[in-house]
Amino acid sequence: MNLAAPLFNSSLPAIRTSIAGISNAKYEQLTDGSKEIYKQVLRIFERHKLEYFLFAGAIVGYVRNGRMPPWNDDLDVIIFEDQIKIFEDRILPLLRECGYACWPVAAPYAGGGYHILALQQDANSRHASIELADGIQVVVPWAQIDVFYTSVDEAGFIRNLSNWGMYHTKEVPEAWVRPGTFVHLDSFRARVFSHYEDDIWHEYGNVAKNIVVHSHDKVALKLMGSDWEKFEFDYDALLSTNVRGIPPSLSRTRLAEFVPGAGQQIEASADANFDTIAKMICEGGFSEVTLTGADQSFWVLDLKRLFPSVKLDVLISTEKEAKRAVHLRQFIDSVKCSDPAVRKIYEDCLLATDATFNSKRGNST
Repeated sequence: MNLAAPLFNSSLPAIRTSIAGISNAKYEQLTDGSKEIYKQVLRIFERHKLEYFLFAGAIVGYVRNGRMPPWNDDLDVIIFEDQIKIFEDRILPLLRECGYACWPVAAPYAGGGYHILALQQDANSRHASIELADGIQVVVPWAQIDVFYTSVDEAGFIRNLSNWGMYHTKEVPEAWVRPGTFVHLDSFRARVFSHYEDDIWHEYGNVAKNIVVHSHDKVALKLMGSDWEKFEFDYDALLSTNVRGIPPSLSRTRLAEFVPGAGQQIEASADANFDTIAKMICEGGFSEVTLTGADQSFWVLDLKRLFPSVKLDVLISTEKEAKRAVHLRQFIDSVKCSDPAVRKIYEDCLLATDATFNSKRGNST
């Protein structure tokens, strides 16, 4: 039996996209869209000299095989008390100016830290979906970073403030954490504990033999005493044989033959799904497409993956769409705004982002 099979619903279509992951997965997913957000936020931390330390699930993956687990649906970082003022006075205002949603953790953990989020479709639900193709809905995972405020007790052990986090009951010495070191995780680098391997063994045991697919209090799979290499082989084999990387209406042959026609432009109808838009581009040989639907900008990563030479214009009509366009600007060629108020939101977020680090910016009209 394939060890990874319980992670997928075999009765549903299996299509992989950059923004939503695998369409029939039963677990919360790490996506290319989330990685883009994580990279941006950590760069802001580092540009403003915030001493943070990435820990938990992402580092479990790094210790295990040098990569974040496919189910790592958020990042967890700690900052010590001497960093809280820098974070709250400098970093938080900038993140908000750049379009990120930031709010303090609620009771009973008030005072314990902050949530930082982007790419939400619905501020109240993780399960809002968009249409990949006719009859196929997918969920775009929130890109979330949790910042845990942390102190050091008299014995030299780290403790999360307000008991929010995993270190308020663990005996983890500050010496394991500071001064930290940097590692490269997938598409970005991050500061981690100086003795991150000791911490992972202390918290999780032998992660090469214990596999737990867990996120936000939901356990999708638990294999204790199972070899990671065997699981990874099964997982990769399942994806390579069962999961498509292109939408249903396209074929690899037709996609390979695609050549955009010079000056060929089209505007996608507001209700067109990803499959419809991709088919339209491929069959029509279009070199420029305007996305008009409220959720269509989510698909810019995948449209650029399939059609890298096609120019993508995005029409934005709300504050949420404006901020999303800034966060995904690397994949957008130009932005069109429905009214001056929306344009101002977009330009203000973009200006704040560009002031923090140089980036490719889409033109607005």
